Amino acid sequence: MKKKKFKINKKKFIPRITLLIVIIILLILGTKGISKKETSSIVKPKLIVDCIDITDKLIHDIYIDKNNILYMSMEDVKNVFDKNLYYEEENSKIITTLGTKAAAIDVNNNIIEINSASLLLENSIMKLENILYIPVSEINNIYNIEVICTNNSAVVLSLYKALTTVSANKNISIKEDTGFFAKTIQNIEKGQELVFIENAENDKWYKVMTYEGNIGFVSRKDVSEKKQIRINMDDSDFTSKEPDLDNAIELTYKSINTDNMKDFSSRKKIVEDTISSIISKEKYTVKLNFNKVEVENKYLERFIIELIPRLKEIGSNLVVINNEDILSEKFLKSMNLI
Repeated sequence: MKKKKFKINKKKFIPRITLLIVIIILLILGTKGISKKETSSIVKPKLIVDCIDITDKLIHDIYIDKNNILYMSMEDVKNVFDKNLYYEEENSKIITTLGTKAAAIDVNNNIIEINSASLLLENSIMKLENILYIPVSEINNIYNIEVICTNNSAVVLSLYKALTTVSANKNISIKEDTGFFAKTIQNIEKGQELVFIENAENDKWYKVMTYEGNIGFVSRKDVSEKKQIRINMDDSDFTSKEPDLDNAIELTYKSINTDNMKDFSSRKKIVEDTISSIISKEKYTVKLNFNKVEVENKYLERFIIELIPRLKEIGSNLVVINNEDILSEKFLKSMNLI
C-alpha cells in the first residue's frame, strides 16, 4: 500500500509562522519591558550640592526618609561639608566645626551641643551595617545650608554662596542641551522658580537647576530677568580685631595638658573658660604658648579646631608661639595661623 505523502499548504502555513514569530517577539519585548520597569523602580537617590551632581562621588548612597530628611554617611559628611569632622569613639560623639559653630552630637542619646547650647535632635543618628548616618537636614544651621528633598533627590545650597534665580514666563521645558529639538528633562509651569547657574550659547540660553535637582537649559526669552537672592560670603567676612600680644589671654602648659585635652568635654571646658575671660577682660587675642606642653599632637589639633569657631563668633583671634615643630606647618596653614 502506498504511503500518503504529506503536503504542506503554503498559503496557510506561512501566515501562521509569521503570526507565531510576531507573538514570540511581543512576548520577548513584553518581558524586557517588565524587567526594565522593575529595574527602573529602584532609583539611586541623587545628591546635588551647589548645583553640582556629586552622587557618583559619594562613598555611600544617601538616604531620604518619609519626612524628607536627608541622611548622609559620616564619611560623606566629612568629605562634603567638614574635613575636620571627627568621631570620638570612646565617648560616642561626632564633633564637627564650621564658621562660628563647634558642635558635638552624642550618638547614643541624640543630644547635640552647639557652642554653649544643648539641643535634642528630632531625628536620630542611624547606624546601618556599622555605618553612621547623620540627619544633615537637622544640622543645617551648623553648615549654614539649605536642604530641599524629594523622594529621589536632595538639593543642598550653601547660604555662604551666591544664589541667583529666574522664573518661567510661561509653561516651558528644561532641555538636556541648547536647541529646540533637545531632549526634555522636566516640564516647568509658568511662575516656577529656577536656580540660575550660568549663561550659554552667547547668552541666548541659561543653564538652570530645578529644586528637584534637575539641571539643564532654558531659552533666555522664556524666563524672567535674573534676581540675586544672596552674594558670596567666606571666612574673610568674619572680622576680628588686630592681634595684640601685649594685651592677650595666654594659655600655657598649666591649662593645656593630657588630662584636659583628651576628650571633647574637657576641651570644651577650656574653650568656654577662654571665651569667658575674653569677654570679661576685653582681651581679644589668645596667645597659645606651647613651651613645656607635652600633649599628643592629635589632641592639640582638635583643641585648636574647636577653639577657632568660638573665637570667630566674638571677633577674637589666635596666635601660636613657641611651637617648636609641635604642630605642622601644613596644619597651621589650614587653620590660617601662619
